Amino acid sequence: MAAPATISAFLVFCAQRNPRFVHPIPQRTPYEQMLHDLDNGDPAVQTAFNWARQTQNAGAEAIRAEWRRYAEAERAGIRRHVHVSHSLAPPPDQDALDDLCIALDGASEELLELYRRHDGASLFVDREDQGNGLFFYPLAELEAERAALSDRLDGPAMETVEDGRLQIYGRPDWLGSAVVFAGLGYAPERLLLATRGEYRGSVFLFSHDPELLVQLAPSLGALLEQLSRQPIPLLGSYGGTSYQNASAYEADPVAAGEGG
Repeated sequence: MAAPATISAFLVFCAQRNPRFVHPIPQRTPYEQMLHDLDNGDPAVQTAFNWARQTQNAGAEAIRAEWRRYAEAERAGIRRHVHVSHSLAPPPDQDALDDLCIALDGASEELLELYRRHDGASLFVDREDQGNGLFFYPLAELEAERAALSDRLDGPAMETVEDGRLQIYGRPDWLGSAVVFAGLGYAPERLLLATRGEYRGSVFLFSHDPELLVQLAPSLGALLEQLSRQPIPLLGSYGGTSYQNASAYEADPVAAGEGG
């Protein structure tokens, strides 16, 4: 699919109505489980309970009351649906777009086309916690993001494959020319596109724990297709508590006469 068609298809996805992540409701939260196990004489939980009494110099009822408060807070914080939003920035000025074109050097027509239409985007943003989301940065911020990431990786590059994904430890030769274009909410994770070398055009994720690069897709178009089809693998693994353990992503159907 040509770059304009790829981006147009993704923007249709971004216009969907009432997008949301669906989370299963647990039978017990972690502290509810601990209280249950304590009542049933679980040795490990009893040890933790006695340690809490000792370190806090508190009686058994005080520790139970504290654990009950934690359990109540956990239960109150459970959301069956995490409603999210997608928003797109206006187009950039031509000089900024020309700079991106030079930096990409033909490595990704899809990324250039996306920024030709929008100078950044905020995707899958939790409506109750707007710091959680996938954020495509404005063009004016890309160089600073690249420099900051470049400082974090050091040492000779070492490649390995885990769970079918290429992982790179250390600093690959192409990192200095990569375009760092997006990040995941509060986390230091970043998305970058290689513009030179063996993986030219591929999208990588910088993961901070441990510090390494993970190949997400052979192109931005492939990544956008993955996100449109099922965003949980990326956001559930790296995007924060709004998406962790989600069982589905869904949106309302477009009503007759809309979207056309």
